Amino acid sequence: MEFEDKKLHTIIASEQYLVRLGVKTLLNVIGVESELHEVDSFEELEYLISNGEDVNYLILSEDILHKQKATECFGHIKKSCSLCRTVLIGKQQIPGCVFDHFISHSCDRKMVVDRLQQFFYEPKTNDGNDNESHALSDREIDVLKAVALGFSNKEIADQLYISINTVITHRKNITSKLGIKTISGLTVYALMHQIITAEEAI
Repeated sequence: MEFEDKKLHTIIASEQYLVRLGVKTLLNVIGVESELHEVDSFEELEYLISNGEDVNYLILSEDILHKQKATECFGHIKKSCSLCRTVLIGKQQIPGCVFDHFISHSCDRKMVVDRLQQFFYEPKTNDGNDNESHALSDREIDVLKAVALGFSNKEIADQLYISINTVITHRKNITSKLGIKTISGLTVYALMHQIITAEEAI
Protein backbone atom coordinates (compact mmCIF):
# COMPACT_ATOMS: atom_id res chain seq x y z
CA MET A 1 0.00 0.00 0.00
CA GLU A 2 1.43 3.40 -0.99
CA PHE A 3 0.16 6.65 0.43
CA GLU A 4 -0.60 9.67 -1.74
CA ASP A 5 1.74 12.60 -1.18
CA LYS A 6 0.68 15.91 0.39
CA LYS A 7 -2.27 14.44 2.28
CA LEU A 8 -2.69 13.75 5.95
CA HIS A 9 -2.70 10.03 6.68
CA THR A 10 -4.34 8.36 9.65
CA ILE A 11 -4.08 4.70 10.58
CA ILE A 12 -6.91 3.10 12.58
CA ALA A 13 -5.59 -0.12 14.12
CA SER A 14 -7.95 -2.57 15.79
CA GLU A 15 -8.77 -6.25 15.46
CA GLN A 16 -12.46 -5.37 15.78
CA TYR A 17 -14.36 -4.10 12.74
CA LEU A 18 -16.91 -2.32 14.94
CA VAL A 19 -14.16 -0.33 16.66
CA ARG A 20 -12.69 0.75 13.32
CA LEU A 21 -16.14 1.67 12.01
CA GLY A 22 -16.96 3.64 15.15
CA VAL A 23 -13.72 5.60 14.97
CA LYS A 24 -14.26 6.41 11.28
CA THR A 25 -17.79 7.61 12.04
CA LEU A 26 -16.59 9.89 14.84
CA LEU A 27 -13.79 11.32 12.68
CA ASN A 28 -16.42 12.19 10.09
CA VAL A 29 -18.51 13.88 12.80
CA ILE A 30 -15.65 16.15 13.89
CA GLY A 31 -14.63 16.96 10.31
CA VAL A 32 -11.24 15.28 10.07
CA GLU A 33 -9.96 15.50 6.51
CA SER A 34 -7.43 12.70 6.24
CA GLU A 35 -6.78 9.57 4.24
CA LEU A 36 -7.87 6.73 6.53
CA HIS A 37 -6.11 3.37 6.51
CA GLU A 38 -7.45 0.42 8.49
CA VAL A 39 -5.37 -2.47 9.84
CA ASP A 40 -6.65 -5.43 11.83
CA SER A 41 -3.44 -7.02 13.10
CA PHE A 42 -0.22 -5.92 14.73
CA GLU A 43 1.77 -7.52 11.92
CA GLU A 44 -0.10 -5.46 9.31
CA LEU A 45 0.42 -2.30 11.36
CA GLU A 46 4.12 -3.07 11.78
CA TYR A 47 4.52 -3.66 8.05
CA LEU A 48 2.73 -0.42 7.16
CA ILE A 49 4.72 1.86 9.46
CA SER A 50 8.02 0.09 8.79
CA ASN A 51 7.57 0.64 5.07
CA GLY A 52 8.65 4.28 5.32
CA GLU A 53 5.16 5.69 4.77
CA ASP A 54 4.41 9.18 6.09
CA VAL A 55 1.86 8.55 8.86
CA ASN A 56 0.52 11.66 10.62
CA TYR A 57 -1.90 10.11 13.13
CA LEU A 58 -2.17 6.64 14.66
CA ILE A 59 -5.33 5.55 16.49
CA LEU A 60 -4.45 2.35 18.28
CA SER A 61 -6.84 -0.03 20.04
CA GLU A 62 -5.23 -2.05 22.82
CA ASP A 63 -6.67 -5.26 21.34
CA ILE A 64 -4.10 -5.12 18.53
CA LEU A 65 -1.07 -5.20 20.84
CA HIS A 66 0.30 -8.56 21.91
CA LYS A 67 -1.02 -8.87 25.46
CA GLN A 68 2.24 -9.93 27.10
CA LYS A 69 4.46 -7.50 25.21
CA ALA A 70 2.35 -4.34 24.94
CA THR A 71 5.12 -1.98 26.07
CA GLU A 72 7.66 -3.56 23.71
CA CYS A 73 5.17 -3.47 20.80
CA PHE A 74 4.36 0.17 21.34
CA GLY A 75 8.01 1.09 21.75
CA HIS A 76 8.71 -0.45 18.35
CA ILE A 77 5.77 1.43 16.81
CA LYS A 78 6.91 4.78 18.23
CA LYS A 79 10.46 4.21 16.99
CA SER A 80 9.26 3.45 13.46
CA CYS A 81 6.60 6.17 13.52
CA SER A 82 8.33 8.77 15.68
CA LEU A 83 6.82 11.86 14.04
CA CYS A 84 3.18 10.78 14.10
CA ARG A 85 0.78 11.51 16.94
CA THR A 86 -0.67 8.53 18.74
CA VAL A 87 -3.80 7.83 20.76
CA LEU A 88 -4.54 4.59 22.60
CA ILE A 89 -8.08 3.31 23.07
CA GLY A 90 -8.42 0.81 25.90
CA LYS A 91 -9.50 -0.13 29.40
CA GLN A 92 -6.54 1.58 31.05
CA GLN A 93 -3.19 3.13 30.31
CA ILE A 94 -0.43 0.59 29.68
CA PRO A 95 2.42 1.13 32.17
CA GLY A 96 5.60 2.24 30.45
CA CYS A 97 3.83 3.28 27.22
CA VAL A 98 3.87 6.97 26.45
CA PHE A 99 0.97 8.02 24.23
CA ASP A 100 0.04 11.50 23.09
CA HIS A 101 -3.55 10.79 24.18
CA PHE A 102 -5.60 8.07 25.84
CA ILE A 103 -9.32 7.32 25.45
CA SER A 104 -10.88 4.94 27.94
CA HIS A 105 -13.61 2.45 27.02
CA SER A 106 -15.64 4.02 29.84
CA CYS A 107 -15.69 7.52 28.27
CA ASP A 108 -19.10 8.78 27.18
CA ARG A 109 -19.76 10.11 23.66
CA LYS A 110 -19.03 13.76 24.50
CA MET A 111 -15.74 12.90 26.17
CA VAL A 112 -14.65 10.70 23.25
CA VAL A 113 -15.46 13.47 20.76
CA ASP A 114 -13.65 16.07 22.91
CA ARG A 115 -10.54 13.91 23.16
CA LEU A 116 -10.49 13.16 19.45
CA GLN A 117 -10.81 16.89 18.72
CA GLN A 118 -7.89 17.60 21.05
CA PHE A 119 -5.88 14.81 19.41
CA PHE A 120 -6.35 16.12 15.87
CA TYR A 121 -6.69 19.87 16.42
CA GLU A 122 -4.66 21.00 19.42
CA PRO A 123 -1.46 22.87 18.53
CA LYS A 124 1.62 20.69 18.27
CA THR A 125 4.30 21.59 20.82
CA ASN A 126 8.05 21.13 20.55
CA ASP A 127 8.96 18.92 23.53
CA GLY A 128 9.04 21.54 26.23
CA ASN A 129 10.01 24.48 24.05
CA ASP A 130 8.36 27.81 24.77
CA ASN A 131 4.80 27.68 23.46
CA GLU A 132 4.78 31.43 22.88
CA SER A 133 6.17 30.74 19.41
CA HIS A 134 2.81 29.12 18.61
CA ALA A 135 0.73 32.09 19.79
CA LEU A 136 -1.30 33.83 17.10
CA SER A 137 -1.04 37.57 16.61
CA ASP A 138 -4.16 39.70 16.86
CA ARG A 139 -4.31 40.00 13.08
CA GLU A 140 -3.90 36.25 12.65
CA ILE A 141 -6.79 35.73 15.06
CA ASP A 142 -8.90 38.10 12.95
CA VAL A 143 -8.06 36.08 9.84
CA LEU A 144 -8.67 32.76 11.61
CA LYS A 145 -12.09 33.97 12.77
CA ALA A 146 -13.04 35.00 9.24
CA VAL A 147 -11.79 31.69 7.80
CA ALA A 148 -13.76 29.74 10.40
CA LEU A 149 -16.87 31.73 9.51
CA GLY A 150 -16.50 30.71 5.86
CA PHE A 151 -15.30 33.93 4.24
CA SER A 152 -13.16 33.79 1.10
CA ASN A 153 -9.69 35.33 0.88
CA LYS A 154 -11.11 38.28 -1.06
CA GLU A 155 -13.88 38.85 1.49
CA ILE A 156 -11.36 38.70 4.34
CA ALA A 157 -9.08 41.17 2.53
CA ASP A 158 -12.01 43.58 2.06
CA GLN A 159 -13.12 43.26 5.71
CA LEU A 160 -9.65 43.81 7.17
CA TYR A 161 -8.47 46.36 4.57
CA ILE A 162 -5.46 44.27 3.57
CA SER A 163 -4.36 42.66 0.31
CA ILE A 164 -5.28 39.12 -0.70
CA ASN A 165 -1.57 38.23 -0.64
CA THR A 166 -1.40 39.37 2.98
CA VAL A 167 -4.43 37.21 3.82
CA ILE A 168 -2.73 34.21 2.21
CA THR A 169 0.46 34.90 4.18
CA HIS A 170 -1.51 35.09 7.43
CA ARG A 171 -3.26 31.82 6.61
CA LYS A 172 0.08 30.10 5.96
CA ASN A 173 1.40 31.40 9.28
CA ILE A 174 -1.72 30.18 11.11
CA THR A 175 -1.41 26.72 9.57
CA SER A 176 2.29 26.57 10.45
CA LYS A 177 1.78 27.66 14.06
CA LEU A 178 -1.22 25.45 14.78
CA GLY A 179 -0.30 22.45 12.65
CA ILE A 180 -3.87 22.43 11.27
CA LYS A 181 -4.28 22.27 7.51
CA THR A 182 -8.05 22.05 6.94
CA ILE A 183 -10.79 24.67 7.23
CA SER A 184 -12.91 22.28 9.31
CA GLY A 185 -9.97 21.77 11.65
CA LEU A 186 -9.43 25.53 11.98
CA THR A 187 -13.14 25.96 12.69
CA VAL A 188 -13.03 23.41 15.50
CA TYR A 189 -9.92 25.12 16.90
CA ALA A 190 -11.67 28.50 16.79
CA LEU A 191 -14.68 27.05 18.60
CA MET A 192 -12.56 25.35 21.26
CA HIS A 193 -10.65 28.57 21.94
CA GLN A 194 -13.76 30.83 21.94
CA ILE A 195 -12.59 32.74 18.86
CA ILE A 196 -16.05 32.13 17.41
CA THR A 197 -19.26 30.94 19.05
CA ALA A 198 -21.31 27.89 18.10
CA GLU A 199 -24.08 30.24 16.95
CA GLU A 200 -21.70 32.06 14.60
CA ALA A 201 -20.48 28.77 13.15
CA ILE A 202 -23.98 27.68 12.09
